Amino acid sequence: MNVTNSEKLQGQTIFVTGATGFLGARLVPALLENGAQVTALLRSRHGASDLEAKGVTVVTAALGDRAAITGALRGQDILVHLAYDVRATSEKNLSDFTALVGAAQDAGVGRIVHTSSIVVYDVWPSEDLDETSPMQRPSGSPYRQAKIEMEKQLMAGPIPAAILQPTLIYGPGSSLWTDQLTENLTAGAQILPQPEGLCNAVFVDDVVQAILRAAALEDLGQERFVISGPEPVAWSDLLSGYSRIIGKGELRFEPYQDLSDRLGPEPDHDAGSETLSVAARISALGRTLLGRERFEALVRAIKRRVSSGDGAAYPDRHLLELFAAKGGCRITHAQDRLGYQPDYPLEKGLAATADYLRGRFG
Repeated sequence: MNVTNSEKLQGQTIFVTGATGFLGARLVPALLENGAQVTALLRSRHGASDLEAKGVTVVTAALGDRAAITGALRGQDILVHLAYDVRATSEKNLSDFTALVGAAQDAGVGRIVHTSSIVVYDVWPSEDLDETSPMQRPSGSPYRQAKIEMEKQLMAGPIPAAILQPTLIYGPGSSLWTDQLTENLTAGAQILPQPEGLCNAVFVDDVVQAILRAAALEDLGQERFVISGPEPVAWSDLLSGYSRIIGKGELRFEPYQDLSDRLGPEPDHDAGSETLSVAARISALGRTLLGRERFEALVRAIKRRVSSGDGAAYPDRHLLELFAAKGGCRITHAQDRLGYQPDYPLEKGLAATADYLRGRFG
């Protein structure tokens, strides 16, 4: 994937966290294609050989080890931070982030490109928003609060920083917005609320394009960019696209209030300190012992075995809110400042995901 002004990445030394993850696996080849010299930070040697075969330098260290990361960052022009460990607490992720930013300052890194999230905004997902929308509400998930604090650190720091705020990233390897939704369809049906809302989806390669443009942007200060697709789509259009590709699954609609009533009271994210669930601890151990792909395949097999009833997947509180929301995310600033132009309307994104889905679920 080449971008306008991509020659500005030629010969640039770029340090990437989360290089083996969903987004990193698409970004690293694009950086190499644009002539960058890439160094990847990994927590272990898992995945290192594949990266090294592509010409990537691999550094193995803990993200929170400031001294080790400082040494690895010396001589790096750009830090691209993608990593967020969903199996660790938000406090641990925030502590690691603070250490990383401190190491970048110690090492003299020229700029940071950081992937945040659209969830930082107070009005997400119910109202239209852009980079001027408020993010002051002292509530929400620990993940949201951690992402807000990370943004505050970068906006107040001395290093030029491009903070990208992607919406719902789908495509090959998206565990939430492709794999899980398709898994629900393979089991029988996905339940949607009536009336249904809008899905602010963005294909993974469009997010990669935004990262490349942010890495090459001249006169970068401390700036935020909302990153989404060409336009919001109906959730049923996304899900029916997945269903057509794998040749199974259906959509069913039920009144929003009925779905809300069956979930009971909304959880209070502000009550008490955050702790990892038993499931999260098992997930972390399983991924360590078996590797991510083998562990996730085992989980999918278990879910299929224990599936009961008609196989209908009802949304939890978080998904119900998303499935019913009508807010849109304006990308005008990213278009004007970065030259960002999303290249994947829904049908093109689905076509680019089809082989992956057939191989995984067909």
